[in-house]
Amino acid sequence: MRYSHIVFDIDNTLIDTTAAVLHSLQKALREVTGEHREVGKLAPVLGIPGLQAFEMLGIQSPELIFRIYPLWEKYMNSYQHTAYVYEGIRPLLKYLKNEGYDLGIITSKTASQYESTFVPFGIAGYFQCTVTADDTVHHKPGPEPMNAYMWMNDVRPSQVLYVGDSVYDMECALAAGTDSALALWGCHDPEGIPSTCRFAAPGDMEQWFRDGCPA
Repeated sequence: MRYSHIVFDIDNTLIDTTAAVLHSLQKALREVTGEHREVGKLAPVLGIPGLQAFEMLGIQSPELIFRIYPLWEKYMNSYQHTAYVYEGIRPLLKYLKNEGYDLGIITSKTASQYESTFVPFGIAGYFQCTVTADDTVHHKPGPEPMNAYMWMNDVRPSQVLYVGDSVYDMECALAAGTDSALALWGCHDPEGIPSTCRFAAPGDMEQWFRDGCPA
């Protein structure tokens, strides 16, 4: 077995949350600032913790941030009907679990966001360990979330494959010394993103494991 732990990001890796994240942020920004930002221009916030996302948007006023952020979370819940588990994810998780792999999650969601926006999809039971944004001081793309995961599970970097859709996920893995798999099915701009391997669909990833994870 080339790896013993397969660790997943959540948003746009396990579930498609692009519309929920971006439209709720757009609505919150418009309500507080009166400014309308095109959804496409908000895409850089995908994959990083919410408070850090405001830096990407050039919003530095603490007063504005703490007015916008709770609204963003509130509206995210109202857009949850647009999110869904990617086709092929459930069979992939079932196969990996049956084959004896330990499955984990490293996410930029807070613990409360994990409970409210991920657990209802019914696949949380596949994962034995979850690292949320609340568990570390520094987040992706730094190595701290992955280092925390490895410490919790007493594993070495060579035993871990991190699966994610963004450059932040891949850089987190690289910084921690683990291999990485880029989930092209949820990646908005894969050009130039470094990764150990990449897959067009969850089914392709499952087949790769069935084939023994060839180099």
